[in-house]
Amino acid sequence: MKVVVFDAMGVLYRYGDVQGRVLIPYLRAQGCHAPEQDIREAYRATTLGRLTTDGFWAAVGLTARDEHYCQEHRLTEGTLEALDELADAGLEAACLSNDTAAWSALVRRRFGLERRIRRWFISSDLRVRKPDPVAYEAVLDALNVPAGQIVFVDDRPVNLAPARALGMRTVLFRSDDTDAHPAPGSPHEVGSMRELVAAVRRIHRPMDAGRASPTGRSPD
Repeated sequence: MKVVVFDAMGVLYRYGDVQGRVLIPYLRAQGCHAPEQDIREAYRATTLGRLTTDGFWAAVGLTARDEHYCQEHRLTEGTLEALDELADAGLEAACLSNDTAAWSALVRRRFGLERRIRRWFISSDLRVRKPDPVAYEAVLDALNVPAGQIVFVDDRPVNLAPARALGMRTVLFRSDDTDAHPAPGSPHEVGSMRELVAAVRRIHRPMDAGRASPTGRSPD
């Protein structure tokens, strides 16, 4: 293995249901009365690069407040330590996220992730969202690493299927949003960053992991 590609919401950051758990509660607290469906449509358009973030705020009836909103996100416990451990094991980190480039940049800088994660692939830049296979193909082209040398981590099973179809190894990171987005198959599941590091290590060095584990299972 050479690269671990992380999802952001629900993996690096605490909430996978970012609209239901972060965005919409924030908007309501700011006095937004736009119908939920309109909010969701504007959010999707923004994460596809069809609206700027200023356009999003205007669509929901508020003035622009990117930095204020981005303070609402929370880092998953153990994320920084996990990224450092994987780097010490010789693995690079990247991120593929359904998000806006402006919000993604603000949040990752806030938590000091830019110096730990080499490449960020954001749907508003790609103009396509997971689970569209085009997003994963863009990552493969940019990284210039064979799919078989990449571990892809996401909290939505439906987002893992295209990665596996392209030859990547996959790990499901359970979040508040996992059960709402099922897909065929049962990838290996982890529930914490500590478990994720152990799973990636088993993929990266299966013989060493087999000596350390009674089962020696490989989680793909």
